[in-house]
Amino acid sequence: MTTRLRLTRPAWQTLLEKVDPERSRLNWRVRLSYGLSSAAYSLLLKLQNAAFAEALESASPSPPLFILGFWRSGTTFLHELFCCDSRFGFPSTYACLNPSHFLLTESFVRERNAQPLARRPMDDVRYSWLSPQEDEFALLDLGAPSPYQALLVPSLMRDPYSLLDPSRSDPETRIRWTETLQQFLRMLTVQQNKAIVLKSPSHGFKLPELAPAFPQARYVIIERNPYEVFASNLKLWRTLLEMYSWETFSSAEIESFVLAAYVIHEQLIVQGASRMRAGSLARVRYEDLVADPVGQMERLYSELELEDFRFVRPGVEQHVANVSGHQRNRFSLLPAQKARVDEQWGAIIRGKGYDRVGEYVAFAG
Repeated sequence: MTTRLRLTRPAWQTLLEKVDPERSRLNWRVRLSYGLSSAAYSLLLKLQNAAFAEALESASPSPPLFILGFWRSGTTFLHELFCCDSRFGFPSTYACLNPSHFLLTESFVRERNAQPLARRPMDDVRYSWLSPQEDEFALLDLGAPSPYQALLVPSLMRDPYSLLDPSRSDPETRIRWTETLQQFLRMLTVQQNKAIVLKSPSHGFKLPELAPAFPQARYVIIERNPYEVFASNLKLWRTLLEMYSWETFSSAEIESFVLAAYVIHEQLIVQGASRMRAGSLARVRYEDLVADPVGQMERLYSELELEDFRFVRPGVEQHVANVSGHQRNRFSLLPAQKARVDEQWGAIIRGKGYDRVGEYVAFAG
């Protein structure tokens, strides 16, 4: 446990109550640090809300564009491509990790330009404070019920339906999540005054909730070879839990969670997509996007009836050139792991038309 999130007081107190005492790694130093910092972040949030009270009250966010897809399906790359369009706004890494005060402080970061590029530990992708980021981290810090509570309290993964499926929550909990997202959208609108592109794999589980809450929004769902997705998720969740977890955890627990979560995600995507208005939903495969990013983006713009892609093409082409040297991860699976994927995901894999493991997954042992 080496990294700490900027939790507000309600988020810290809610999560603390969920920790399994028999698995807890929390010592007095960590408790004291989170206790003090969460009070400070809550105070900063009050100051931010007071400083921008009139603007936040009058803010009317344009319908957002949601990028959806299971973890490790290519949502980051797709998000970055849409953010090449200067007509869109997006939450930066700084805003998502500092939602309690970014309206007050992010301008200072921008004046000093982005910090030196870092690399994500799970896939070596470069990012900075000003890079597009996943808004679920902001919602977690602000106290919304979030699947990412499991990053801190992995025992929550034992009941994936309760963690991931909003229909298993009480109405008050579901309303609180939607209101927190709308609050964050107002903040971003005050900051940027643009339609916002939001990317969060966790939002796929919320698609049945998003459709009625944002009836004019647009949605893009990205899919990737499920065998790659499975292997990459094992690395992702182990990496993040090693960074954030307040409890002990095991590889078997991660694997069981990923297997169940993918099934739940696909069920809720189907359920939510059935409620979409015509022209509001488009799909893309990661493999197609990597092979022809400009062509696939042009198609998505057309299907979603977004404004002239010719305005966006130069920025997309430049971004593709900038990241052209990135090397995709390669993974290995045990035969027993593939057998479990085939057993639990087989029908989904066949339905998506993925009949091969793919060149980026090999077998070990």
